[in-house]
Amino acid sequence: MRNKILALQFRVNPFTVKQEQLCLEREMGNLVDFEFRNVLNEEIDFSDPSTLLSAYQGVVLGGSGDLDFDGNRPAEDAVRIASKELVRKLSPLFEYLFATDTPTLGICYGHQMLGAFAGAEVCCDPVQKKTKSHTLSLVVKQEQCALLQNLPDAFDAYYGHKDVLDRVPEGAMLLMQGGDECQVPALQYKKNIYTVQFHPELNYQDMLERMRGSAGYLPEGVELETLYKKDICSNTILHNFAHLVAAR
Repeated sequence: MRNKILALQFRVNPFTVKQEQLCLEREMGNLVDFEFRNVLNEEIDFSDPSTLLSAYQGVVLGGSGDLDFDGNRPAEDAVRIASKELVRKLSPLFEYLFATDTPTLGICYGHQMLGAFAGAEVCCDPVQKKTKSHTLSLVVKQEQCALLQNLPDAFDAYYGHKDVLDRVPEGAMLLMQGGDECQVPALQYKKNIYTVQFHPELNYQDMLERMRGSAGYLPEGVELETLYKKDICSNTILHNFAHLVAAR
């Protein structure tokens, strides 16, 4: 029997829900199995994480085109309030993941959730928000980090986000740098917990399809196809994470 990942989703749009599932399975399904649970449309008991995770050897916290921690919305906006409530609701799970160092990968919104839990502020920064490919470079040697194995020293990652972490949370290690336009692109907590602000599950065509259905992300007057480069290097991150979970 193969090891299994619990993938928690935070999406409403049926297309992006399904696309996220298919992309994760495409990139990691040769090594691990998945169970997908949508936090936004089903009741999940996070108060007893040891029971919740008893059948899984890893966790993925997915993205969200439906929720913002800031998003340049008013402070009392229901979407912002919902994000903070989700962090509170999932806190028992996060505490358990950190206590047990369970292999975990947070992607985009998942990166922000774990960052907020760890003490960072999530804010909408006009310099860092973007819908495009953006070049990242490693600040940690590949051999020092399981998630970075076989990655080049620099690659173009796929982005579509409004919010960012205002700092590297205490206890986390910065794995990559992206200049002023992406100051906290990837983090490692403990030995087996990782988060990335970009989307390693997507390829060029996936990104085009995602953005066509994501209102509010595209800059006006810009051709979508010109925003992204055909670089699949970031998919390697998912392959590495799958190996980490499969070896448990």
